[in-house]
Amino acid sequence: MTGRRSLALAIAALLAVPAGRAQDKPDSARLREELMALERQSWEYVKTRDRAGMRRFLAEDAQLIFADGSRYSKSEMLGYVLPNYRLDTYEIDPRYGFRQISPDAAFLLYRVTTRGAARFDRTETTRVLASSTYVRRGGKWWCVLYQESPLQ
Repeated sequence: MTGRRSLALAIAALLAVPAGRAQDKPDSARLREELMALERQSWEYVKTRDRAGMRRFLAEDAQLIFADGSRYSKSEMLGYVLPNYRLDTYEIDPRYGFRQISPDAAFLLYRVTTRGAARFDRTETTRVLASSTYVRRGGKWWCVLYQESPLQ
């Protein structure tokens, strides 16, 4: 219980910081927009089941943890999840958090509402708090961790 409360407080603190704070430094603002553009593109890859695009987006050591607690590696995402999930729509809340941890690491925190279905399941609308951690390797930004927490 304490762990959940600490996580909730950390998330609340991050989201409470005005988006303009990222604009204190022009490079930080540009990176914030660049990473969110990559994030939106990743949702399009899921929607269109674009395995090649997702392969270029996820780092080889990427981990994806979904709101139901399931965890997948890059190869599992490409081989199992992507072909077996239909994403009809997604909407990312325009208010999102961003932190640059180092010159080569940053993360995004945002709310997203999706509508879709796993193979043979009923279509569902889901709201989650999503976070994506990026690292820069060889001059390219890669997603190394995507994690969801359910929202009510």
